[in-house]
Amino acid sequence: MAKTTASKLVQRLHTVGSDLPSSLAAQIVALGGDATPLLLPLLDQRPVVEGNEEADAPDGCADCGQLHDSREWARLHAVDLLTELREVAAIETALKVLEATSSDEPIHDKIVERLPDFGGAALEPTLAALSRTTKDAETFESLCCILSVLGLHDERILRALLDLLTVNPRAAAMYLADYGDEAACPAMLTVIAASEADIENSSERLALCDLLDAYASLGGVLPATVKARVDAWLGS
Repeated sequence: MAKTTASKLVQRLHTVGSDLPSSLAAQIVALGGDATPLLLPLLDQRPVVEGNEEADAPDGCADCGQLHDSREWARLHAVDLLTELREVAAIETALKVLEATSSDEPIHDKIVERLPDFGGAALEPTLAALSRTTKDAETFESLCCILSVLGLHDERILRALLDLLTVNPRAAAMYLADYGDEAACPAMLTVIAASEADIENSSERLALCDLLDAYASLGGVLPATVKARVDAWLGS
């Protein structure tokens, strides 16, 4: 009977659309471990492709403005529920989904958002996923984002963030600021000092400003010669 009840509750995730009722969420979380084997398969469940006659009417997302079908909403809700349950079994599954998707897909962003809530339990699996990708891959940046806000300091996290700094300084700067280790300052200063930003290009200007802000937030102080160059670029 308990398994039947759990199955019925989880199946309702396909019918609620974008808004997961708090009462349903509470009932599923109250199931504890009984909900896990029912929620995990939802993470691997791909949304119905556009044009499929079996697809339910899509529902708009208040966050991204896109339309998602019922299967996709169920996946997103499953990530939230597994996180609330702190089911460590969900970490590996979520990381595999992350590696198989792009940042354009809502499930990808949802995993990046929620996986840090697992704290230390997510460290080794995330580092293992990092070792399976290259630093210029989109997934590498997503994994670095997760690692930067786990609330842990680990030399391997710092190395990963500094690797990202060489390919995507702006993203790395934000993550290094979140990570909060002044040991990153020398590498950040090297990037700043070597910058030849086209200040007329708004994206390059913003990237330099974000890097400077992150450097300052970690206690970094620009040498006089570098500061003079930066001030000249930015018109300070």
